Amino acid sequence: MIKFLFASFFISLIGCFIVILFFGKVFRVGEDHFDGPQKFHDRPTPRVGGVGVFVAFAVAVLYLMVFKKNSIYLYFFISSLPIFLFGLLEDITRKVAPKIRLLAAILSGLLVYFLLDVYLTRIGIPYVDNIFHIKVIAVIFTIIGVAGVANAINIIDGYNGLASVVSMIIFLAIAYVGFKVNDQFIYTVSFIMIGGIAGFFIWNYPFGKIFLGDGGAYFIGFTIAVLSVMLVKNHPQVSPWFPLLTVIYPVFEVLFSFYRKKHLKGRSPFQPDGLHFHMLIYKRVVPFVFDIHRSEKLMRNSATSPFLWLICSFGTIPAVMFWQNTTILVIFTVLFCWFYVWLYRSIVRFKFGRMIKTLKR
Repeated sequence: MIKFLFASFFISLIGCFIVILFFGKVFRVGEDHFDGPQKFHDRPTPRVGGVGVFVAFAVAVLYLMVFKKNSIYLYFFISSLPIFLFGLLEDITRKVAPKIRLLAAILSGLLVYFLLDVYLTRIGIPYVDNIFHIKVIAVIFTIIGVAGVANAINIIDGYNGLASVVSMIIFLAIAYVGFKVNDQFIYTVSFIMIGGIAGFFIWNYPFGKIFLGDGGAYFIGFTIAVLSVMLVKNHPQVSPWFPLLTVIYPVFEVLFSFYRKKHLKGRSPFQPDGLHFHMLIYKRVVPFVFDIHRSEKLMRNSATSPFLWLICSFGTIPAVMFWQNTTILVIFTVLFCWFYVWLYRSIVRFKFGRMIKTLKR
């Protein structure tokens, strides 16, 4: 598996370099986008880093098809095409409506079901699991899960190294459990993705030479979601709360943002704002911890991500430790959500900043 990791790493590394070198003036963030509520960079930057990750995956799939003669990799690749291509089209044109991208995610979810027979069979809650015996309901929940995780990775893709390292942490957790249950497809794809994302990471962190983009974020989120469902469906010893706790940081970010916008602010949950958790870390935590002036956007941007890497690990570490124990995983899921809300409220009310000031005296 190490050979796949290194191969995908170098393919992605070279692919992203080519994008930076030759296409930076074509696929870029225009100057008119610098002042949006979710923009924290100050120079034109290629936004199609996901191409490097996707090409690395495609080459690995081609190799496995030719030399291993295993069609499951090809079917997985085909299933990912709609969600990746429409995300990439949005990166290039900035004109693909959210509804169209949602339809692409639904199509990818349907392809996963029809080509790979992958669908959610249980969620680890007595009696509720009975409804998943109805195939239509199981498939609908699977599609919602695929679209939700893909969107979750896209939402946290706001700072250099954030979505990429969080995704690598998640894939490491999935690879570990895949190895424990002897599922070669699960851990092979996980290592391919880790290598591809790492190749992108070299160019993205800390200087932000290239961005992941919607295409890359959707593709990574799609892959995480599908591997998670496959683990739960094919291996009864894996608790369905394992993948949930593994992705709890980005997923709860989406759920909490919807609640905050809709019920606390009375506005559309789809309307962007500057109050996501990672944005508050950027605005109200990093300047206090590192004494970085607010005008130094690049330094603050790169200093933000390590805080979120740590918070992500609060979910993935116990998930890996107790991947078979549903009760313990549920407890850690609840604890993470409580900690997230407590920390968010503390930052919003400037309590966290005052705590840091006190500690530094």
